[in-house]
Amino acid sequence: MKKFEHIVYSIGVLAWGLILIWFYQSDLLTQYLDDKFHIYVLIGGLVAMVLAVFNLCTQDSKAAGCCDHGDHEEEHEHEHGDDCGHEHGSDMHPMMALILLLLPLGAALAVTQHGFTVKHEMALSDKDVDASSFSFVDLPPFTIETLEDTRSKSADGAFQLNLLELFFSAGDVEQEKVMNGLYVETEGKLRDEQNRNPDGKRMRLYRLFMTCCAADTKAIPLSIEFDGELPDISHNSWVRVAGIISYERKDGVVYPVLKVKSIKSIPVPEGEWSEGVGK
Repeated sequence: MKKFEHIVYSIGVLAWGLILIWFYQSDLLTQYLDDKFHIYVLIGGLVAMVLAVFNLCTQDSKAAGCCDHGDHEEEHEHEHGDDCGHEHGSDMHPMMALILLLLPLGAALAVTQHGFTVKHEMALSDKDVDASSFSFVDLPPFTIETLEDTRSKSADGAFQLNLLELFFSAGDVEQEKVMNGLYVETEGKLRDEQNRNPDGKRMRLYRLFMTCCAADTKAIPLSIEFDGELPDISHNSWVRVAGIISYERKDGVVYPVLKVKSIKSIPVPEGEWSEGVGK
């Protein structure tokens, strides 16, 4: 029975290791952890598998100092009494323990949709965020030459910048001075603008930004402003927008605003979430 328990518990550890390795090689892990932490999932999976294989290979070995229940059982009981101080088993059958481990785990893997619900994503993207609240390492001086040297331009001359770059430029006075009034192009998910929209001519772009894991994910916003009617594009669609970047201040916070010259729907960029997974 002890040998059977040994095998069953080793299989449980092996299963955990295999699942961690599977997550590491799948695209799903990017929705749970930032890339810099993926290596620890791999290490954890490999360690679990090594421990499981080691235990399976040494199941017939007798640990040093372990109580001998063979021919010396009576002598052992005489010396130590009824309790030798070692753990000799549990009240739960090992197969039941394995089922209680693997059944919920398998069910979770089968039914989990690996993404935020629409409701949660909308709640995240509805919030204004202060770019100056983020802490970053000191950067070298930022000039228009920096942009010219490091960024491509679209066919009509717009600097092609990530939405996060535009957002974080509001947290740096030097970058704001350089960027203000530039013609730029960026991509993001489209939704209505609930904040700072007095004339009803604004919408919001956002991208989900993860610094550690899914629990600390923020929706980084960028207000976009139209001269005329709002575009007939479905909310939560991915779009490419070109326009003039400017900045506004409200209650001591600087917000970037993109005055739209053109907007069009695009396919979901590689590695990005397309939409929420439910209500």
